[in-house]
Formats: sequence, structure tokens, C-alpha cells
Amino acid sequence: MIARIDWHGRELAVDLARGRSIAIGLDPHGPQPAFFTESPATAAPMRAGGFVGSVAEGGSCNAEVVNFIPHCHGTHTECVGHITALAEHVQDTIYAGPALARVVSLAPADDADGSVNAGGPVYTDAGLAAALEAAGDVPFDALVIRARPADEALKSRDYGEHTYPVLEPAAIRRLAALPLKHLLIDTPSLDTAHDGGKLANHRTWWGLGNAPVHPDTDAGRRSITEMIFAPDDLADGWYWLQLELSPVLGDATASRPMLYPVDGLA
Repeated sequence: MIARIDWHGRELAVDLARGRSIAIGLDPHGPQPAFFTESPATAAPMRAGGFVGSVAEGGSCNAEVVNFIPHCHGTHTECVGHITALAEHVQDTIYAGPALARVVSLAPADDADGSVNAGGPVYTDAGLAAALEAAGDVPFDALVIRARPADEALKSRDYGEHTYPVLEPAAIRRLAALPLKHLLIDTPSLDTAHDGGKLANHRTWWGLGNAPVHPDTDAGRRSITEMIFAPDDLADGWYWLQLELSPVLGDATASRPMLYPVDGLA
């Protein structure tokens, strides 16, 4: 099925039959990613009186109690409520509806002096600038950042034992100044895990720092989607993004970003 969309005077052809999820499926019974927690996501049969939610244990049906932390286990989307006292719900706060997205690959570089990521890898402003330049003059609302080659280990990585790339301050300032609504990234957080509570990159993106934001964008309605996985056979370029959110209300919620191929943009 092809949807034809007028996008700022350009006719886009979106192939709705070829959508790709860039979410990491969360298996509470198997290998899974974990960030900022020592407790895995778990699931166990519900028990109420004489009922057990397990056919294998003699119950009439399966019904599990699932315990997980959206911020810590798998792909999730968060809003500014992550860092405000109001703790707004992502479902009520972020820009709604589909968006034109640009997928870019960045090469992690060494944080030579340890000023950004304590010696861990960084996504540099220079690398980001080059990737954005390749997009030309096409306006877009969402940016998907990933490293290549894609590491399958990300689907079950314990980030308590591994570092991950962090955007340089100049890079996140560059993004904040663009008319972007959604940022999706293949790391568990925009900031380092232990930064003394600064969450500087989050604050810059949501317009709570000193960096300027684009005047046509309400930074407080922007979303961040972390812990995505974009496989190598998903080429860099243009896609139509449908950001599917769990209906479980919170400042963050499990999500499934869907990317659909787009034609009509050279």
C-alpha cells in the first residue's frame, strides 16, 4: 500500500507495507538489555486465591505479572516529565502524529581527554554536522542516530558493564537549534549514567539549558527515544516515522518506532 503525502510542497510516496520496527523486543524470560539497574525485567504467573495464571501449572489460562522499568529495560520514549517536578505523561505531552525521519550513522570516537564521557566513546559534533549536511534542504521532524555496524549484543547488553557513546555538548546544542520534534538513538541514555544528576543533554534538548532552541519548535513537547536497534540492512536516508507508544502512562513508556520507506526525496 502506497500513501502519497504532500510534504512542504514535495510529494512523498510512503510504502506502508514495508514498515520496520527499530525497537528491541523485551523478553522478561530471556536475554534483555539493562541500564541503571541490577534487577532484570521479570514475569511470573498471576496468583489469586486458588487461581494460577499458568496452563502448565494447571491453570485455565496464562496470565502473567510483568515487572520492568521503562527507562531501564528496552526501547522507550520519554518526555520532559522525566526531569521536571510535574512528571508529565509522555502520551499527553509530545508531538503526536507521524513524521518525516532521517536515519544517520555516526562513528563513535574516543573521548580523548575524558571531558564528555570519562574516556568512553562519543558521537562528535563534526560527525553529526556531516551527516546532517547530507540531508540537504529537506525539512524533517525526526532524527534517528545509530552506529554501524549494528551490534547484535545491544539487544541484551548490561550497561553496568559497558560504556556507550554520548553526544558531545556541541552536538546536542546543534540538534536543539533545529526544528526537530523527535530524537531516536541507539544508546540507553542521552547522558552518561553517572553524571551527578546533571542530565545536561536532556536539558538542552528540552530547552531547559542555556542553549538556544529553534523558534518554531516547542522544546517541551519534544520526545527522546532511547535504546533503539537499527539493523545494518536498514539504510541511512529518509523514512516515515510512526512512533507507537504503550498506553501505560508515565514520563516514559515502552515504545515501538516504525519506519516506512519513502520515495520522492533525492
